Amino acid sequence: MHIKIPSLAQLAFLLILPLLAACEAMSLAPIPTQTPQVVVVTGVPTNTPIPSPTPPFTRTPVATPTPISSPTPTPYPCTEEGGQMIPFDDFQSAVAGENLRYRVYIPPCYLETQKRFPYVILLHGMNSNELQWDEIGLDEALDQGIRLGSLPPMIVVMPYTGRIGNDNTFPPEPSYETVIMDELLPAIERDFCTWNDRDHRALGGISRGGFWAYSVGLRYPDVFGILGGHSATFDRDHAPPEFNPLDLALNAAFLDDTSMRMYLDNGASDPAGTNLQLFSSRLSSRGIAHTYVINPVGGHDEDYWTQHVEEYLSFYGRDWTRNMNELPSCLEPSP
Repeated sequence: MHIKIPSLAQLAFLLILPLLAACEAMSLAPIPTQTPQVVVVTGVPTNTPIPSPTPPFTRTPVATPTPISSPTPTPYPCTEEGGQMIPFDDFQSAVAGENLRYRVYIPPCYLETQKRFPYVILLHGMNSNELQWDEIGLDEALDQGIRLGSLPPMIVVMPYTGRIGNDNTFPPEPSYETVIMDELLPAIERDFCTWNDRDHRALGGISRGGFWAYSVGLRYPDVFGILGGHSATFDRDHAPPEFNPLDLALNAAFLDDTSMRMYLDNGASDPAGTNLQLFSSRLSSRGIAHTYVINPVGGHDEDYWTQHVEEYLSFYGRDWTRNMNELPSCLEPSP
């Protein structure tokens, strides 16, 4: 029987065959893609006071074995599980010549507390209405956040912008800006216990609503201290320079002196992102602080906004108290 002995080269080849197969399998295995959220925070940071050093704790013997506890604020004993959504189905606008109904979310125990609450006006997108924020889960997110203490109690106003909201008309012509400033704000602050200063009054919106939020809010920094634009549609053709957020970001001198909190976001596949990036870059070039978030997944649709509604609410209420005892009294004028 003839036995063929492999050469040294053949033996070496046989030994490395398993290694080659393993390498090939590894190369064919899918490489997991990372989907981190891209967050751009620009501008001059605010001066944060440096905490004073805390002296080390020393154990002091006491005469009695019973520890003496310092009194702590007792939270308001609210037993309601959630807030209420109140529809105002008849709000005839003299400016628009149409019924611009709206809905208002009031937090749990709003009536019992007799407190003034911070509030935010949230505008819907084009081809939608005042139900849009409800449909993407705003009230559920607020109820849960307030219950868990992750969100502050707040009032949320969701108006229908109507035909006038789709028109590119601006003062002194009849404009949705005038509806907000001359009709909606006075009605809300007359009928609800609101905390009426710029730091506790916010304005935001989705898509077309985001355009109005920034067009109005940037020009009234004494009224609104907090602005949000969620897939906001900024376009050259939407407004003349003195009303257009793109132009205001470039050359409005009053923006240099405001301490406004601004937030913008869009999904990576949203066509609105092009002009939002332009807006952000113009603010950045001037050192104006703002937050711009590009989420790696999402388009210009309700699926995207539903995924991020809790983030929006967290932004608006970031600096607002969670403790109802710290809210001003409704029986006194607003601070």
